[in-house]
Amino acid sequence: MLYPQSNSYRQCVDLSGFWDIRFDPEERGREAGWSEGFSGHRPIAVPASWNDQFEDWRDYLGNAWYQTRFDLPWGWEGRRSVLRFGSVNYLAEVWLNRVRLGQHEGGHLPFEFDITDIVQSEGNLLVVRVEGELAPDRVPPGNVPPDPLDAFV
Repeated sequence: MLYPQSNSYRQCVDLSGFWDIRFDPEERGREAGWSEGFSGHRPIAVPASWNDQFEDWRDYLGNAWYQTRFDLPWGWEGRRSVLRFGSVNYLAEVWLNRVRLGQHEGGHLPFEFDITDIVQSEGNLLVVRVEGELAPDRVPPGNVPPDPLDAFV
């Protein structure tokens, strides 16, 4: 997959910046409808790891929900639009305007969704559920020792 670049034929908008995050250690978000938006959140810089930004969640390796709102640039209505993620560690489930786009597994590769028929000119709500648990069948995020608890002492 080629890295997208803006030119006279293709325009790109970077959604990096401050998003909202809500941690979900009890896995209640899906049942509570957080895919349609949620309150009780904190700001987080994206892209970046929550473990590096929040001392109280530094050792957390569970589920979290992200959300952001965005508008389409002028003149984009009706044009093909693709939502591209550089990577999400480890499992990502994505909704746009309450419509489930799909999911991606693997924390090291980009993935994308065609959002042409879902995106609106204003007030788009993008929600991403991230499952960040370490598991024997998952590629670890970087240099994780055999006993990951030792790394956080």
